[in-house]
Amino acid sequence: MSSIERIDNRIIVTGELYDFHRFLSILHTIVQKLKYQDVILDFESCTSAYQNSMLSVCAQVMACRSNGISFSVLPPAERQFDNLFKNSNWGFFLDPDRYEPSNFRGYTRIPATQYRTPSEQQAAVNRIVNVMLGAIPELERSDLAAFEWAVNELTDNVLVHSESPIGGLVQVSTFAKFRKRIQFVVADAGIGVPTSLRSGHAEITSDAEALDWAIREGVTRDVTVGQGNGMFGSFQICSMSGGEFIVDSGYALLKYHARDGLSIKSQNIPYVGTLVVATIDFSDSKLLEEALSFGGSKHKPVDFVETKYEINSIGDIKFNLIEECQSFGSRVSGKPVQVKLINLLKMNADGVVVIDFSGVPLLSSSFADEAFGKLFLLIGPVKFMQRIKLVNMMGTVERLINKAIAQRMQVGVSDIE
Repeated sequence: MSSIERIDNRIIVTGELYDFHRFLSILHTIVQKLKYQDVILDFESCTSAYQNSMLSVCAQVMACRSNGISFSVLPPAERQFDNLFKNSNWGFFLDPDRYEPSNFRGYTRIPATQYRTPSEQQAAVNRIVNVMLGAIPELERSDLAAFEWAVNELTDNVLVHSESPIGGLVQVSTFAKFRKRIQFVVADAGIGVPTSLRSGHAEITSDAEALDWAIREGVTRDVTVGQGNGMFGSFQICSMSGGEFIVDSGYALLKYHARDGLSIKSQNIPYVGTLVVATIDFSDSKLLEEALSFGGSKHKPVDFVETKYEINSIGDIKFNLIEECQSFGSRVSGKPVQVKLINLLKMNADGVVVIDFSGVPLLSSSFADEAFGKLFLLIGPVKFMQRIKLVNMMGTVERLINKAIAQRMQVGVSDIE
């Protein structure tokens, strides 16, 4: 059983935190109506929550804190959920006195990240795209570019349009085990889409109508600051891939699901700011190639592969291993390197990948096997020798990789997932 209740200045969450609108309504009552200056967030009996709910709560709590309200968290008693609280950065954003910033370095998700400036936003986008490149196998370059474009546009919208006192929050999860899906959530505590659009379109009569306009091509509050294609293009990417798209802002909620189609409805409890949840399915290769089309012309954005890895017009790639890993000691840390190298080889069909080992004094046998032994068999000896170049290796590292490849050739591919 799930519930959200108030006792004085305490918000008590039991079970799953799903109805974040009720949570925020109670928070509004405590702060705005009852005038409490301190709030207790009791998650002791909370057992689970979706990232869109938690990011919304974090954004509003941070906005209240910027206005002088103090918050303290009673952490979840359930250990697994408390670990998620820490690793996802939810705990830190809700109560930085209790929780340290997350140091989670997994390769299937990105903890909640705050950005307030264009440079912070670009760094967050680059980190997200880099993780995705090593998390989802068999990616088409056009799909990666479309995803990067959507994340960049939706996070940038916060800085350009929202007037959010805390900037924005973004978080990402991948679901490659079940389907090749990735979901990213962007939340702010600004003026909201309806208020922003009405400043340039007085003919909009309701918040629901504003969200309807928001996903149309070329709609923006001010053509001098944007073309109005960010929300439209992101909606196209999600819908054409068979994914999902949600915009929650003001008194309105827009939802698209591949099964149920598009719905836009008014809601009694507003979201003060904007929450966007974008889920993209990459199962059908090259499905997104036509998604970014504006004014009848196909848009081909500059992508992460070009800006970070490509070193010449032929498509050769420089892969600095020391920049790609936090650790070289386990099979788990070797897996995203293997996936990323296979994706880069696929995206640059004729280019050579130069793997630079500068600054890597040692790596484990399991890392060497996962990253390079399996790679050797998966792409084949001929392609490995033609398109992979290993440079600046110390003698010990070279011997470990040679041994990993030799042993993998004897074992074969039977245990390669």
